[in-house]
Amino acid sequence: MRRLIGWTAGIVGIAALARLLARRRPRHAPSPPASAQPPVDDHAEALRRKLDETRAAEEREPTAAPEPDAPKESLEERRARVHAKAQEAIEAMHEEPLA
Repeated sequence: MRRLIGWTAGIVGIAALARLLARRRPRHAPSPPASAQPPVDDHAEALRRKLDETRAAEEREPTAAPEPDAPKESLEERRARVHAKAQEAIEAMHEEPLA
């Protein structure tokens, strides 16, 4: 008989604990209203505004095109010029004494 009372008390206790835990935890998270919008970052909005202004200014005043009379450098000439400049920089670095 004592065993039956012990088991019954244990089952009732477990059921009470389960109910208590179920009340503490909401079953569904409250959803935000449909009309609510996420907060807008002021910094992001300022950057968007600045970008729009820049685009509008470019549409009004197109950037200047390169002069048609300017001599155009071939790709090989440009590569040679850049290579020579890089070699000069490397040599300048090797000439500097280490402190």
